[in-house]
Amino acid sequence: MLRALSDCTSEFIKLSIQFDEQKDQVAVEQILRVVFIDPECPNPALEKLKRQLAEAEAQLEARKKPPEEAGPRVVGEGLVIDEWKERRERYLAQQQIDVDSV
Repeated sequence: MLRALSDCTSEFIKLSIQFDEQKDQVAVEQILRVVFIDPECPNPALEKLKRQLAEAEAQLEARKKPPEEAGPRVVGEGLVIDEWKERRERYLAQQQIDVDSV
């Protein structure tokens, strides 16, 4: 029985930690209901909690992964900055030439 209580406590702690991590993202307040479940006995509420925990962990892992490249990179993406830098360098070089010749 003590082990069952320990397992139940660890599940509660996992849910509590998950809530603490995401509480700043919650926009709607909810009244939470406390349900005491015996992990030794099959219970649909416990299975539902385990499934919800697995789904939440999967979503968290999915958010941590960088987004996959959708396909080939668009031609010209990032080239505007490179062109701006080249023009700026040419302009500064021209200014330096003008200063040297004066």
